[in-house]
Amino acid sequence: MSTPAPPKLPPLGFLAVEVDIHRPPGDPFNERTWPFSLIKELVPGSGESTIVSSSPYDEEFIDRVVAAACRLKERGAVGVITSCGFLANAQPRQSRLAARVPIPICTSALVQIPSIAALLPPDKLVGILTYDGSRLTESHLRAVGIDPSRVRIRGCPDDGHLRGVVARGEQYSHGKLQAELVAEAMALRAEMGAERVGALVLECTQMPPFAEAIQRAVGVPVYDVYTMGLWFYSGLARRLPVEWSG
Repeated sequence: MSTPAPPKLPPLGFLAVEVDIHRPPGDPFNERTWPFSLIKELVPGSGESTIVSSSPYDEEFIDRVVAAACRLKERGAVGVITSCGFLANAQPRQSRLAARVPIPICTSALVQIPSIAALLPPDKLVGILTYDGSRLTESHLRAVGIDPSRVRIRGCPDDGHLRGVVARGEQYSHGKLQAELVAEAMALRAEMGAERVGALVLECTQMPPFAEAIQRAVGVPVYDVYTMGLWFYSGLARRLPVEWSG
């Protein structure tokens, strides 16, 4: 007697922003990145200058994000992730997305940091490699429960390839971007002191395709929006392995 096929898993919703660049496997925008189905909704008016901000988002922008998340729910999504770590500023339940979206929403790779820090000895720090270190502020950290004393932040250079691709429309080069991100991760490790680095978190959506190369270089655990998405979804749609399910 053949075992019946398990029911199809529901999709994860993805809030896409208005940044039109190459998205290789590993990038959360690419469906091939995930072991489950992904459905997307574009958030209007979500260009780089709006999303990557040190200031709180205005209510009109939050309204557009909520509307897009609700459309994902109507299409069958069981949860929603977003595509920029700076959206941590929109996470707090008191007044922002978590209070208004009818399904669970996880805005940023940064939400993992309190749990990561809890796993480390108290003298170890979590390094954050971000798209823009000048615009990632303590308000982003505190919005998702991060103790600023447990982290160190380094931003990619303004004249570098990542910022050039996203903000200035430069042609995407996988090799250039990998070299830049590995170099910046190594510089962050040196700034922190190698003996104090417990883990790295990659804030930017464009960084996960390079997480393996970064980990080989720095030699510590590396987390990003991909690890966040896998964890998040694993609780939204549980399925036991066949040999356990009876």
